[in-house]
Amino acid sequence: MNGKSADLKKRSFMDAYIDWFIRWVPDSFFFCMALTIIVAILAVAFTDMPLWSPSEQVNLVNSWTGKFWNLLAFTMQMTVLLVAGTAVAASPPAKRLLSWIASQPKTPLGVIMVGGIGAAVLGYLHWGIGMMGGIMLGRELFAQAKLRGIKVHKPILVTVIFLQFMPGSEGISGAAALFAASPGYLQSMVTGEYKDLVPEFISLADTVASPAFILTLAAGVAISIAVCWFMSPKDPSKIEEIDDEFVREVTKVESEDSIDRSTPAARMNNSHLMMYIVGGTGLAWSLYNLWLAGLTGLSLNNYNFLILCLGMVLCGNPNLFCKNIRLGLNGTWGFVLQFPFYAGIFGMISDSGLGHIIANWFISISNGDTFPLIAFIYSGLLNIAVPSGGSKFVIEAPYIIPAAIETGAQLKTIICAYQLGDGLTNMIIPFFALPYLANFNLDFNRIVPYTLVAVLLVFIVNMLSLWMFL
Repeated sequence: MNGKSADLKKRSFMDAYIDWFIRWVPDSFFFCMALTIIVAILAVAFTDMPLWSPSEQVNLVNSWTGKFWNLLAFTMQMTVLLVAGTAVAASPPAKRLLSWIASQPKTPLGVIMVGGIGAAVLGYLHWGIGMMGGIMLGRELFAQAKLRGIKVHKPILVTVIFLQFMPGSEGISGAAALFAASPGYLQSMVTGEYKDLVPEFISLADTVASPAFILTLAAGVAISIAVCWFMSPKDPSKIEEIDDEFVREVTKVESEDSIDRSTPAARMNNSHLMMYIVGGTGLAWSLYNLWLAGLTGLSLNNYNFLILCLGMVLCGNPNLFCKNIRLGLNGTWGFVLQFPFYAGIFGMISDSGLGHIIANWFISISNGDTFPLIAFIYSGLLNIAVPSGGSKFVIEAPYIIPAAIETGAQLKTIICAYQLGDGLTNMIIPFFALPYLANFNLDFNRIVPYTLVAVLLVFIVNMLSLWMFL
C-alpha cells in the first residue's frame, strides 16, 4: 500500500509540473515581445536615452526599428542549417544506414547504448541531423527490438535519444560556436572600445571541437545512458513496449513509384545526373577547403554549404530533395517571425548603453575564474525564456563579451559555457521534446522523471569541467 501511495505521489508531482508548465508558461513569441518591453523599460530606467522623441534622432524606438531587420542574413543561415540537416537525415542512404545500425544490438542495454551514442554522434555533427536522425534511429531500434524479442521500455529509449539533443545543441552546429568562428561576427556585437580587444574569429578547434569540450560532452552522454539504464524497470511486467502496428509502420516496404519520364520537364525534375554534378562539385569543394584550412575554415556559411551539398548527393533525386527541404521548413517559422524582434532588442541594448550596465554588474560579482560559471548558469536560465541558441546569443553577446574581457576570462571558455548552458536546460522544457514525443506517441510527463535526474548530474559535471579544464 505504501508503495502504491508513493507511486501516486510521484505521478501527481509530475502531472502537477506538466499542468503548471502548460498553464503558466506561454509560447516563445510571447517571451520575445515581453523581452522587448522589459529591455525598453530597463533602458529608460537606467540610461539617459529617451523612449521616443520626435525632436531627437537618438531614442529607443529608433534604435529598435533601425536594427529590426539587421538579422535577415542570420535568419536565412539558421533556416538553411535546419532544412539542410533534415534533408541529410531523411535521405535514403541515411535511412539504410540507421536501419543497419539498429539491427546490431542484442540486449536491452545494447539498444539503449546504440540509441544514445548514435543520436549523440549525429547531433554533435549537426543538431538538425541529430534530431531527425535520432528519431529515425529510435524508430528502427524499437522495431528491431520487438522483432527479436528484446524488451525495451518505451519511455526510457525515447528519453535517452531526446537527451542527446544536449550534444546536438552544444556541438559543432551550435549557434554561438559557429558565430564565433565566422570572421568579424563577434566584433560586430560589441561597441567601439571593445572591437579591437575581440579576436576576428575563434576557431571551432578552440571551442566545441577542443578535446576538453568533447570529453565534457562524452561524460554527459555517458551519464544520460547510465541514468536511463539504472532507472529502467527491471520487472518484465512493467516494461511498456511498442505495439505491433508501430512495427508494421516502421518495417513496411513501400513500393517506389516509377519515376515519371513522360515529359521533358518530368525527366529534368528527376535527373540524378544534375544533382550529382552540382551537389558533388559543391561537396568536393567543401571537403577540399576543410582539408586545407581545417576547422579554422569552417564558418557558418561554409558549414551550411557542406551540409546542403551533402543532402543533394545523398538524396540524388531533385524531387526527393525538395520534399525533404519542405519537411525541414515546417520547423523554421520561429526563425522568420522572432529573429527580427531579437535584432531590435539588440539595437536597444547596444545603442542605449544598457549592455555596459549589465556587463558592469557581471564584472562586480565575478572574476576570470568564476565568470564562465556565471555565464553558464545565466545562459541556461535565459534559455528557458528564449529557447533558441542563435537569437539568445544576439541578446547576450553585447554584454557577456565585454564582461569576459574586463574580468580576464577567455572568450573561448565563455563560448563553451554558453553552449553548455544553452543545451542543458533544453532538456527540462517541452519545446524541443515535441518532435520526439509526436513520433513516438508519448506524453512529456513520461520522460521528465528521467531527464530531470540526468540534467542535475550533467549540471555538476559541466560546472566542474568549466572550473578545471575549459
